[in-house]
Formats: sequence, C-alpha cells, structure tokens
Amino acid sequence: NVLAAKVLKPMGTYNSVRASAIAELQKLLVLRHPHITYVFDAFEFRDTFYIITERCYCPLTQLFALTHFHGLAWLIPIARSLLQAAHYLHINHYAHQDIHLGNVFAAFAKDEMQPTEPGSIQFKLGDLGVAKLFSELDSSNTLAEWMRPPEAIEPSEFGPIDYRIDIYHIGLLLLQLAHSRELRFTREEILAGYPRELALSLSAPYNFALEKSLRRHVAFRTASAMELWRDLHSPE
Repeated sequence: NVLAAKVLKPMGTYNSVRASAIAELQKLLVLRHPHITYVFDAFEFRDTFYIITERCYCPLTQLFALTHFHGLAWLIPIARSLLQAAHYLHINHYAHQDIHLGNVFAAFAKDEMQPTEPGSIQFKLGDLGVAKLFSELDSSNTLAEWMRPPEAIEPSEFGPIDYRIDIYHIGLLLLQLAHSRELRFTREEILAGYPRELALSLSAPYNFALEKSLRRHVAFRTASAMELWRDLHSPE
C-alpha cells in the first residue's frame, strides 16, 4: 500500500502530545468512511508519535496550479465527496472545525487490472486533529483568521458555535472553486458578510446554495450537509 505518516510535532509536554495522538487516532478509527482518509496504524518511536494513513495524491490547493484550471468544473465532484464525509461526521455528533483546501485531498483509486494507470479520481477529507464532539465545541479552538466564521468572532451577535461551522467552511471552499482562485478574507470582511456577497455574484444554482451556506447568522445558515447538496442541484 502507498502510505503516509503524520508526525506529531512536540509542541507541548510528552503527555499532552501523547494524549493528542491517541485522541486523533481514536477519532479516525471511529469515523471510518470512504471519503475520510483511512488510518492503518499508529505507533510511538523515540518519544515521537506517528499516525499512518493512506497516501493521497495531493491537497486541493495544488489543483489551483494546474494550467487553465477551471474550478467550477470540479465543484460538484468535490462537493459530492466532501458533503458525504461531513454528513457522516455530523450524524456521529462530530464537527471537523478545520475544513479547507489543504485538508481535502485528491486520491486515485487503483485499478488492479491496469496497475500502471492512475485510476479514477476521488476526494477525501483528512486531518481530524481538532474535530470535536458537538458537546465539546467552543470558541477556544485556534482557527486561521481568514476562515474564522462570524460566530467564532462575535457569538453574541451571530449565534452559538455548533456543527454549522463546517457548513460555513465548506461554503468557503466551494466559493474558491467557483472563482478558480484561493481567497482570503479579513476579520472586517467576514463580519460584513463579504464572502456571502461574493457568492451572490455566481450563476444559479451556485449563488443560492453558497450564499445560504455563508450566512453570518447561524440560525439562517444551511442546516446540514445534505441540504447544501440539494441546494447545489436546485432548479435555476
């Protein structure tokens, strides 16, 4: 098998890093799904912790380097895989909290009859390191500023942090595919709802589906991964 090793950096004490490694391994073991990177093994060697997973071809960030990259053509295939993974996490009461282009991977399913060919492409969600049960979600999780949802900045204004943080992050990811470029937003742009405004400039049904997933107030945001999938296929 073609494998990858995630090496946990010694960012804290031995016991804290060990606890993080065990927690991530347990989540990967519990949350097995065809569109979540598969874990094979984990071990400790010389006080360093390794998690062994399947090796994917590349993160989605690398797709943007392709010549004449047209992200809109990739949007539905990626959404189909990613939303299935998110739905599976959510029905098991987990929120990923860190869905972005660097944590979603293109992978090739090997064709055993033609082993020299790359095989068919599929997409997988990885890195469950900060995934938490719904009951454990709070604003203490460190998020990159450009992808911090409004409720993580001002919960009193935009609502509590819940699993719909993943819906917002998926909306951001699909918005970048729709525009065929990586996007970064300032705190002020996020609070002003600029990502949603950018989604409204798209053609139907993407404008409706993505603006709904990027609404600032949690109560008015897309309620589930499957609802977002249906919205992406709504009549124009």
